[in-house]
Amino acid sequence: MGEMHNTESDFKLYKRRWAFLVGIFILQFLAGISFASYGQISSFYVQFFNASHAQVDWITNARNISAIVITLPLAWLIFKGKVGLRAILLIIAVSSTVGLLFVTLSLLKRSLFALIVIGQILCGLSANFVVVGPSTYAVLWFPENQVGTAIASNIIGMFIGNGFGFLVPTYIISHLSNRTKYNTSHLTLDELTVGQTSLRMVYGSLLGISAVITILFAIFITDKPPTPPTPAQELKSINERVGKTVLDFWNETRMLFTNLSFVLVCIVIGFVFQMPLIQNMLLSEMIADVHMPRQVKSSTLGGYVMSVFALFAMIGLGVGGKVVDRCKKYKYLAIGGVTGDFLSTVGIAVSLMHKHKPGLYVSNAFFGFFTGFSDVVLLEMATQLTYPVDETLVNTWMTGIQTFVALLIGVFGRLVFIAWRSLGVSSFQSATMFVGIVLCFPMSSRNRRLEVESGDEDDNKPHTSSTPLLAPE
Repeated sequence: MGEMHNTESDFKLYKRRWAFLVGIFILQFLAGISFASYGQISSFYVQFFNASHAQVDWITNARNISAIVITLPLAWLIFKGKVGLRAILLIIAVSSTVGLLFVTLSLLKRSLFALIVIGQILCGLSANFVVVGPSTYAVLWFPENQVGTAIASNIIGMFIGNGFGFLVPTYIISHLSNRTKYNTSHLTLDELTVGQTSLRMVYGSLLGISAVITILFAIFITDKPPTPPTPAQELKSINERVGKTVLDFWNETRMLFTNLSFVLVCIVIGFVFQMPLIQNMLLSEMIADVHMPRQVKSSTLGGYVMSVFALFAMIGLGVGGKVVDRCKKYKYLAIGGVTGDFLSTVGIAVSLMHKHKPGLYVSNAFFGFFTGFSDVVLLEMATQLTYPVDETLVNTWMTGIQTFVALLIGVFGRLVFIAWRSLGVSSFQSATMFVGIVLCFPMSSRNRRLEVESGDEDDNKPHTSSTPLLAPE
């Protein structure tokens, strides 16, 4: 397996890891906007594109299609060493740029509904594979006591983008008409044109930002640091020097998917990371459906509530990152975080049932906090439970699974709303998060990467691992 010597020169931290972190943060920001920009103002798009609410849902749901389709071929390319962190980040940056270009162009004419869906498929490729970036990048470039902070710092960008997407389009559309405070129905052609122009300017500006990041990443980003930051990364790098075959790929894939804990983590992160999709698509309609007392339009109130969700998600990410840096009891942290999500969705259901606006704000604040907290824990668990399998490969499969879960949630959420309205959707949210709690209990509590010994006093003695390489759970 090769010798590893525990000397200071064996491991190195690079200052440029922070510059790369900022670039990924901006991509996360853009991904968050592509998620949040459409749901709360769906009534505008219904009128602008002359479409139904179910069709407009696909502007958001389309984000999940590309990641599902590309997962298997991308996993193979990663396994063969053809695609590393650099290629993943360039895929994210390029697809974000081209997707935003299509979204911007779709707002040139009211007949270009298909173009905005295609743009969202490309933004979705960026948005879903940007989930791969944080934990992969953090593990490759940061020491163990900074991994949680690096993951949290990245994903915070997504939730800042969520807040931007919830607020800015809602603000633009809510000021189109002064004829009524309570809905966006029956906008005139002039009002639709003003909204079209304003939104096109917003997405055009984001397109410019994405293009700049793409160019900078193409010039500067690298797969991994020349010298690994930790003993675990050095040990894995030595193991990776051995040639790999097609049979090795299927064996490694089989080991991932026969690792029950890994599969459960992927499903649970699909529930946690993607359940806000229901809130994004349907909250304004749910508020209108229960006739909640309000002084603003239901879309505006929905945007404000979801902005509170995004704000507290950022706080949860920050807290989660610091906790993960210091506490390695990931399984118990996951149970606690998902339980908090469940109780928050119960609070949302009760608030809607009793038409209690402050309760809706508070419940979504807790929902955001525990979602952010759980995201950090679960992303770290995915790489811990599967060490020393390549982190990019692990997170690609994880993204494919949780994205498929997201697509089901998005489609099923609309069907539930049609059949059982707001109470049905709230019950569906709570039931799904309760299942998430149950799925956390069978997960392993092992920390495979941390089981790699840091070495003995004898520098000539090789590092060893109490975790057999590629052993199934």
